[in-house]
Amino acid sequence: MTIPREVLAITAVLAAAFGSGCGVVGPSACTVIGCTGLVVEVTGAPAQTPVTVLVTAPDGSTRSTTCTSATGTCPFSFPDFTPASVTIRVSTGTQTTEETRQPTYEVTRPNGQACPPECRNARVTVAL
Repeated sequence: MTIPREVLAITAVLAAAFGSGCGVVGPSACTVIGCTGLVVEVTGAPAQTPVTVLVTAPDGSTRSTTCTSATGTCPFSFPDFTPASVTIRVSTGTQTTEETRQPTYEVTRPNGQACPPECRNARVTVAL
C-alpha cells in the first residue's frame, strides 16, 4: 500500500509542530510578538510638524526616526536599541531639546515563557 504524498506532508508538518519547543495548541502555544525595546514618546509637539528623534548611546551608536502627528504626541520605538543610558535629541524645525536619561527596562517574554524572544522594554517621555 502506498501512502499519498499529501498525507505524508500533513503528518510531517504536524510532527514538527508538536515536537517543537513551543506548542501549537493549549496554554504553551507561542505567538510572534516582537520587542519594542526603547520607546521615546514626545509630547507637546506642534500639530502637522515633523518631529525627529535622535537617540545616542554612550558607545556612540545612534538611531533616528521622524514622525508627523495631528495630536501632538509621537511615540518612537527602537526595538534593537536598549542602552543603559541614552541621550535623546528632539527636533521640530524651530525647536530642539536634548535630555540624557537612564531608562528602566522591564524584561518580558511576550510570546510565552518558553518562547523567544526575551525582550528588554522601556518607555521614556520627552515633553516639548
